Amino acid sequence: MLNQAGGVPLPVMILLGLLGIFSYVSTQTVFGRHIYAVGGNMEATRLSGVNVARVKLAVFALMGVMCAFAGVINTARLAAGSPSAGTSGELDAIAACFIGGTSMRGGSGTVHGALIGALVMASLDNGMSMMDVDTFWQMIVKGSILVLAVWVDVLSGSNRG
Repeated sequence: MLNQAGGVPLPVMILLGLLGIFSYVSTQTVFGRHIYAVGGNMEATRLSGVNVARVKLAVFALMGVMCAFAGVINTARLAAGSPSAGTSGELDAIAACFIGGTSMRGGSGTVHGALIGALVMASLDNGMSMMDVDTFWQMIVKGSILVLAVWVDVLSGSNRG
């Protein structure tokens, strides 16, 4: 069932559908603008009349639904459930966001950028696994890339102000 969409894996089709939905929500809806505003300056957003607590609750609820959805897709892909599946995925997710252009200071970044960052991290992970690099060194390389991405973000932010 996972490979029955005209030769394209179904998880890829689902990813593209979610990419379109979340890109639309983040750029074309009031809710998306509220998310960027809360990420940029929470106090100013609160003072402008946005219910910050409701926006944060909605974002966390949406994140929980997407995590559950990812777990179901991963379980279907592996045809087995494992409590250790997805461990240390948080490093990849954070690095993907920074590589994709999300700023530590908030209020910037795109869904497409995060996807590009995730593809970079997945390619890096797959390449190092194919080269039989030890897991210890893989984590060091990924951590170094994360530090480099944050460093570039900090430097680009200091040049703006």
